[in-house]
Amino acid sequence: MLQKIRDASSGWFAGLILGPLIVLFGLWGINGYFQGRNDTYAARITVKPGWFGSSLGAKYKDISTDDFRARFERERQDERQRLGDNFDQATFDTPANKHKVADMMVMRELLLAAAERDGMAVSGQQLYDAIANDPTFQVDGKFDQTRYLQVLSILNPPRTPEQYQALRHDDLLVQSLAKEITLTGLTSEKEIDFALRLAGQKRDLRYVALPMPAQAPVLTDAQIDAWYKAHTTDYRTQEQVALEYLEIDGAALPPPTGIDEASLRQRYDDQKDRYLEPEQRRAAHILLNVPANATPAQEKAVQAKAAALAIKARAPGADFAAMAKADSDDIGSKNQGGDLGWLTEKAIDQKPFATALFALKPGQVSDPVRTAEGWHVILLREVKDGNRIPFAQVHDQIQADAIKEAREKQFSDLSGKLVDLTLKDPTTLATAAKTMGMTVQKTPLFPHSGGPGIAANPAVIRAAFSRDLIDSGENSDEIDLDKKNHQHMVVIRVAEHVPVKTLPLAQVRDRVITAIQADARDKAEQAAADSALASLKKGESLDALATSLGVPVQTLAAVERGQVTPSADLIDTAFRQPHPQDGKPLVSAQARLSPSQLAVLQVTRVVDGDPSSMDAATRENYRKQFAQQARGGLEVRNYIDALRKQFQVKIADDRL
Repeated sequence: MLQKIRDASSGWFAGLILGPLIVLFGLWGINGYFQGRNDTYAARITVKPGWFGSSLGAKYKDISTDDFRARFERERQDERQRLGDNFDQATFDTPANKHKVADMMVMRELLLAAAERDGMAVSGQQLYDAIANDPTFQVDGKFDQTRYLQVLSILNPPRTPEQYQALRHDDLLVQSLAKEITLTGLTSEKEIDFALRLAGQKRDLRYVALPMPAQAPVLTDAQIDAWYKAHTTDYRTQEQVALEYLEIDGAALPPPTGIDEASLRQRYDDQKDRYLEPEQRRAAHILLNVPANATPAQEKAVQAKAAALAIKARAPGADFAAMAKADSDDIGSKNQGGDLGWLTEKAIDQKPFATALFALKPGQVSDPVRTAEGWHVILLREVKDGNRIPFAQVHDQIQADAIKEAREKQFSDLSGKLVDLTLKDPTTLATAAKTMGMTVQKTPLFPHSGGPGIAANPAVIRAAFSRDLIDSGENSDEIDLDKKNHQHMVVIRVAEHVPVKTLPLAQVRDRVITAIQADARDKAEQAAADSALASLKKGESLDALATSLGVPVQTLAAVERGQVTPSADLIDTAFRQPHPQDGKPLVSAQARLSPSQLAVLQVTRVVDGDPSSMDAATRENYRKQFAQQARGGLEVRNYIDALRKQFQVKIADDRL
C-alpha cells in the first residue's frame, strides 16, 4: 500500500494535482489553510478588487472597530448633551443607530477614495489657513502654537500635530469634492417654476373639531392598583448626589509678582527670534495634478505641459491669472488667478516649493517644481523684507505673556499640590484643605440633569454619578472646568447618594388616577376620530358629520405652508393631502388641533404660487439656493450611491 502511494505521488498525475497547490501555498502561505481569518474591521471598502474575484491582490480601506467605537461614543455624548435628562442610552444604542453612524463613516471614506483616485489635492497653504484661521487655536484673534498643542492634547482621542494635520487634510479634500459636486447641481427653469408653485401654494380647507371626550369614569381601587403595577417606572425618584469639593480658579488667584521692566527687557532679548518678522512673499501658482498611480509617460506629459506653461507665463504681456483660471488644478486658488497670498518660508510644508519661491525675484516665473501634489509653475509677485520688531511695539504683549505664564505656573503648582494631597488621603478632602488653607465646599443634592454652581458642569456630573466615586466614597481625579484655558479645576467627593426608588402607591395615588384618566380620554378621543374618518370615507358629508356631533364646520381660506394657526399639525396635514379632483369625493384626514383635541379635515381648493410674479433677481437667487441645497444635496447623495457601486462596501454589523 505504501509503495502504491509513493508511486502515485511521483508520477505525472500527481504533478498535475500538486503543482497548482504548491503555487497556491506559495502565494497565500500554508498557514492560511490551517488558521482561521480574524477580521476586526467595523466596515471595509474594497478600493481595488482582487484577481478573479478572490482577495488576492485586493486593496482595502478598513474602518477599525476602535475608530467606530470612538466615533459612536462622540455621537452618544453629543446626543446626551443635546437631550440632557431626556437622553436614554438604551434607545440610542440600537443596531440601526450603530449602522447609521458606520454608514456616515463609510460615506466620508468613499468621498476620500474618490478624491484621491481623481487626483484632487489640498495645498499646504490651504491646510495652513484652515488650521491657523480656526478660532479654537487662536489667542486674541491670532494663531497660537502653545494653544494649538494644548487643544490637540485634550481631543478625544488626543492627536499629535502630524495626526491632526493628516485628519484636516482629508477633511478639506472631502469638503472640496463635495463642494464641486454641489456646484454641479444644475436646475432647469421648469424645475424652478415647479418649486416656486409649491412654495407659494395656498389651500382652502374645511374641518370639524371633534368634541372633547366625556368625563372620565370613577376608578376602582383594583384599576388603580393594576395601572400602578404596570407603570412602576413612571413613579420612581431620580438618582441624586451631593458633593464636597475643593476648587482652584486661576482667575481668582492673586496677581503674580516679580514682573518689572528689566525682566520684560530680558525676556525680549532671550526670545529675540520670536519678535522677528520673517520675510514674506506674495505668490501665485499653476498646479498640474499627477495621478497617484501615474505611469512614467503620464508623469512626463504633465511635466512637459508645466514647462510649456512656464515659457508662456514668461512671455511679455502674459496674463498669469487667466492662465491659472484656465489650467490650474488647485481648486482653492484657480478662481483667484492662482493667488496664494503672503507666505513665509516656514509656513510652506512642501520644501521644493519653498526653495523655488524664495529663489525668485519679484515678477519672475519658476521652472516647473515637483511636489507631492504635482507640478507647479510659480510666480513671485511681491516681497516684504523681514525685520526685528522694536521692544516698545511688543512691550504690552510681552508683559501679557509674562503675566499669563506666571499665572499658569502658579495655577499648575497649586493644582498639582492639591491633586497629590487628595491622592495621599483619598477618603477625605479635609486633609488637603487644611494643608493648603482652603475650605471644603458643598453642593445641595442634584439629579443627572445637574444643579447650581459646579454641579452644572457636564464633566462634574459625569464624575459625580460614576459608580467608582459613588461606591468607594473616594476623591475624584482632577476635573478641568475650563476646556479653553485650563485654569479652573476641582476635586470632588460624593458626600451623599440618594438612589432611585419606587414611590409607594399611597404617595402617588393622585398621579396614577390622573394618568389613567388621561389615557382613557386619549383612547376615547382617538376612537371618535377613527369613527368620524371612517364615516367620511364611506360617503357621509362633513356637514352631516358636524350636525350629528353637534359642532360647526370651520372654514379656512388661502392658508399658507408653514402656518401655525389654528395648529401646525392641521396645516401640515392639509398640505400633505392630494389635490381635490372634480367629480371625485374629497379626501379626508385627521389632525391634532391641540394636545387634547383632534379634528377631521378636507382640502377643498388648491391654488399654486405664480412664478411670474417674482422679479428676475429674486428668481436667480432662488435658483442658486435651490440648485445648491436641494439639487446639490441630491447630487452628493447620488454620487455616493454611484461610488458604492464602484467600491464594494461591507459593514460588519456583528462587530458594531
